[in-house]
Amino acid sequence: MNHEEQIQTYGKDVLEALSSMVKWKYDDFHKVMLAEFSVDKQDQVLFTLQQALPVSWDVKTIKKAPGEVRHYAGVFSKLVKQQKLFSSNIESHPKVMAAWWPWGHGATVSVRLFLTDTSPYVPKTGFIHKLTRLFA
Repeated sequence: MNHEEQIQTYGKDVLEALSSMVKWKYDDFHKVMLAEFSVDKQDQVLFTLQQALPVSWDVKTIKKAPGEVRHYAGVFSKLVKQQKLFSSNIESHPKVMAAWWPWGHGATVSVRLFLTDTSPYVPKTGFIHKLTRLFA
């Protein structure tokens, strides 16, 4: 299976739940299924996304999230204002996660459904890491 087929397989429930509201396309550059839509749909799309992937983080809560979350999400764990990260139960190592990205101009939002990092999570245990976690 290629990357797009894997996302479509593992993210089938999310894609189907949102497909009546948004149009999905594969973004080869970021290796994600991408949906872009106007803000007038954001409440309905966000509600449906929360039903499909009930665990979420934002720019404040991601700092205190378990290390596995940032590991599985990779570059998508670097959130800024109004961005969100969605997942199923993190203990079950979800195959897909979703990133909620409002655009800077305020008229458009995008959702990116992506495959999680499958490499084993190895917790960081160094002194500097522990010290920085205290101030996160």
